[in-house]
Amino acid sequence: MFKLYFLTAFRALLRNKSYSLLNIAGLTLGITCSILLFLVIKYELSYNTFHSKADRIYRLTTYYKTAEGEQQHTGIRFPIPKLLRSNDNLGMEKTTIVYSEETAQINVLGQDKGVQRRFREEKPIAFVEPEYFDVFDFETGPIDPRPALAEPNNVVLTQRVADKYFPEGNAVGKLIRFNNIVTLKVSAVMPDPPSNSDFPFSMLISYPTFQNYTKFETDNYNMLTSNFQLYAVLPEGISAEAKQAEIAAFVQRHREKKGREEESFVLQPLNDLHFNSLLGNFGQRTIAKEVIWSMALVGIFMVLVACINFVNLATAQAVKRAKEVGVRKVLGSSKSQLVLQFIGETFLITLLATFCSVILTELALPYLNSLLELEISFSLFEDPVILFFLAAEVVLVTLFAGIYPAMILANFQPIAALKSRINTQQVAGLPIRQALVVLQFTICQVLIICTILVNEQMNFFRTKSLGFNKDAVVTILLPNQAGEKIQPLRDELLNNSAVRQVSFAGAPPSSNFTWGSNFSYNNSSEDAPFEANLKFADADYLSLFDMKLAAGRGYANTDSASVMINETMRRKLGIESPAEAIGKTIRIGREYKASIVGVVEDFHQTSLHRPIDPIILFTSKADYLYLNARIDMSRKQEALAHLEKVWNMAYPDDVFSYEFLDETIANFYQEEARQSKLFKIFSFIAILIGCIGLYGLVAFMAAQRTKEVGIRKVMGASVFSIASLFSKEFVKLVLIAFILAAPIAYYIISLWLEDFTYRISIGYWPFVLAGIATLLIALLTMGTKAVQAALANPVVSLKSE
Repeated sequence: MFKLYFLTAFRALLRNKSYSLLNIAGLTLGITCSILLFLVIKYELSYNTFHSKADRIYRLTTYYKTAEGEQQHTGIRFPIPKLLRSNDNLGMEKTTIVYSEETAQINVLGQDKGVQRRFREEKPIAFVEPEYFDVFDFETGPIDPRPALAEPNNVVLTQRVADKYFPEGNAVGKLIRFNNIVTLKVSAVMPDPPSNSDFPFSMLISYPTFQNYTKFETDNYNMLTSNFQLYAVLPEGISAEAKQAEIAAFVQRHREKKGREEESFVLQPLNDLHFNSLLGNFGQRTIAKEVIWSMALVGIFMVLVACINFVNLATAQAVKRAKEVGVRKVLGSSKSQLVLQFIGETFLITLLATFCSVILTELALPYLNSLLELEISFSLFEDPVILFFLAAEVVLVTLFAGIYPAMILANFQPIAALKSRINTQQVAGLPIRQALVVLQFTICQVLIICTILVNEQMNFFRTKSLGFNKDAVVTILLPNQAGEKIQPLRDELLNNSAVRQVSFAGAPPSSNFTWGSNFSYNNSSEDAPFEANLKFADADYLSLFDMKLAAGRGYANTDSASVMINETMRRKLGIESPAEAIGKTIRIGREYKASIVGVVEDFHQTSLHRPIDPIILFTSKADYLYLNARIDMSRKQEALAHLEKVWNMAYPDDVFSYEFLDETIANFYQEEARQSKLFKIFSFIAILIGCIGLYGLVAFMAAQRTKEVGIRKVMGASVFSIASLFSKEFVKLVLIAFILAAPIAYYIISLWLEDFTYRISIGYWPFVLAGIATLLIALLTMGTKAVQAALANPVVSLKSE
């Protein structure tokens, strides 16, 4: 029996090729979008889940209160791990320290310890303990790295890095120089970490090496850096909330030097690392859970729009199949048999559309991976989750898209069907048809409005004044201990007029690198109730970046007893005017004391997600990490060549690597830029699917009103008046859809914008533009079919009467 249903359905699809192709095209687009979004969501949710103890692994974060409110810091103070371990890890199953660095200079050494090759490693690097592999389930390769990680001056390379540094093979036993400070022996080579890991370290250096490498005082309770983190495995059945309270109480009782009494700890679950943008992770990439659920919603919308198309086209086709239904009923077919027959046709169309979608997904996935910078794979027969998703989607789409048209067709009265007396109301009730059109175009317009507003926010990022000039500035990361060569390097760089200005600093004005510190103001013995962001910068910093002074002056490079503050710092200290701050004292930490000589107008130190921090600027040659150079862009290649030449003369063992500051700042908004592109793509596809459906609805009307059109033409009606007859109803429905879409889109984009401290105000013009664009597209789609119906020969349409 099912074979008969299948053959009948297949023949019906072949008889109505245009109907079948439109349905398959619409469903293919919708299903392809849903598969691609499902793959992205599945990939994002898989981060860090491959660890066997993932549900029990936590990052210990530092939590404290300030006058600004609650603060959570990913780092912990250096003596804390030793203190916890003195009490047998305080009941935690395992703990491990991870100290990370974002980039490094690597020199490959020969047998004579001479430099053979130089590299700038851009992937993060970590100092870890042997316990790292007890907490995390990374593959170790043939050599167990744990013994080497317990001894100083050992390093474990990933396979990618080993192949790059030692193309001749056999990296084990070879020597590398790390940041021109320590020499390391390659003790093992491990497989590359999975792409869905927030620990994408290119090499692991033994933690005992850190003691000889770092300039930090590791017994200092005042030092807090996000690079120094502690991970712990809790025993099964232990509450994270109870454990973190126990840790806080223990540390406060036993730490040698009391710090903030209100300082505490929060255990952050491993499965939160990838989704928490405020705390971040070593991969420097997070995605909010809200964005993931938004993608899921968009995927559902795309399939829903495609299903609505199917219903519209199926009801349009129903009139042509009325006599077929009448004959079947006269010959004894029951209602249930007819429903199964038409559901079978829907199933076959959905199956064909899914097959086409699988092919389209394979073709589109490389582009999607490139767009999102991901490594998503699509293994249809190797991943049961994908097979289950496709099977479930086929069943749900078949039922959702097929039930209503099947019931409409099965309910035809045989006599009426055979006498061609099936009318519009019998094929598709007007309220239902109108509701489908409104729902479809509401979804389309929500996507279009959101796309326009996301794009407007991206333009805001590009054009908003940051309080400094970021154009034509090249930033170069300096080697460690570069301080003594700074002045000769400056002089040599400025010998070429293509390099206009040079400045040395701890970081450019806006960067991912910030350094917070406690401080006191105006000879107070108590620290201020908030921390300041320290900016180590030379005397040319303000001039190079065109930063303005609100009062006072800058300092000289030799003036270590002077500082500048920004306007935010001035306001938070309660100083009435910039001039009033001049001459007041600032004490940073416990020892450094200086006078305020200038107040700088506010500038953004990080992305526009965050507010402007209070800042203290002062000179500190030992802490300069970046060379900043403003160049003549009309002589760009000459300037870069000069920078490289001078660099190689000053630092022959270090790779010359540069970035343009405006590109660095643009990278702050990579995730938003990707979301903007996705919105554009899916909005276009949603409109395309909507147009297919609208075309089907106009075809439905044209089929129902063929004779009416013929009579109107005989009576002298123009093509324009007949086209208007078809379009009038749908214009009204598109406008109703706009009225519904506007508040929905406003709510969605308002939630999205809340993530930014600095954002656009939502005006009316994106809504008007989306409404007009949708209306024009709808009119163009309807007009094509309406004009075709109006130009039909009335003799043909009337001769059967």
